[in-house]
Amino acid sequence: MDHWNKKCKKSVIRNMKQNISAIVIFAVVLLTGTACKRQTKEAAGNVQQFSRTTVEKTEQLSKNLHDKLLSSFNPNWEVEEPAATDYPPYYGGSFIDNDGRFVICVVGNPGQYRSTIASILGTDDFLTESCTYSYREMMQVMDRLDQFLSNSSVPADHPFLTRFAGAGADVFENRVVVQLTELNDDAIQSFKKDISNSPAVKFEKGEAPVLM
Repeated sequence: MDHWNKKCKKSVIRNMKQNISAIVIFAVVLLTGTACKRQTKEAAGNVQQFSRTTVEKTEQLSKNLHDKLLSSFNPNWEVEEPAATDYPPYYGGSFIDNDGRFVICVVGNPGQYRSTIASILGTDDFLTESCTYSYREMMQVMDRLDQFLSNSSVPADHPFLTRFAGAGADVFENRVVVQLTELNDDAIQSFKKDISNSPAVKFEKGEAPVLM
């Protein structure tokens, strides 16, 4: 968000004489300076309010575009978790940037699918950026992780399970971020062997959630 700063010029009175004229002039300078500061503050406030309102309106439009895009993948996405295969191979996720614009991550060359996305949204008012991994691939990793965690035959002392802190598809990282309480090679290799060896996975240190 841009902030506009305005400067007011001040007149400096030097060697003021102790008479009524000097006092009047000094008073005028003080009033002018105060008014100047107030106008600057009000102008800056108006600009910030205008910018904030503009971003909020843009964000709402972006949310509408997001909903429309996901509905094209799965009409029931709001009430059920879409299957990994519901997401097209070119789609790498989406987000709203700091200016409120809708940004769609596209695998490879963004321009290749821009017309396809524009026809879905009914507008060209969105941004695209290139990414490496598709959201489908990331969600397939998450599905395999869910299956592993719900498998009752997995021993409680499994090297990965004992250090698992959490996981999620991170659109900004364009990775499935898997958090471990300890970045242990045994745990990482066990994950790759028993769950997924996808290059879309990134391991980070994290804290295990506290169960209430």
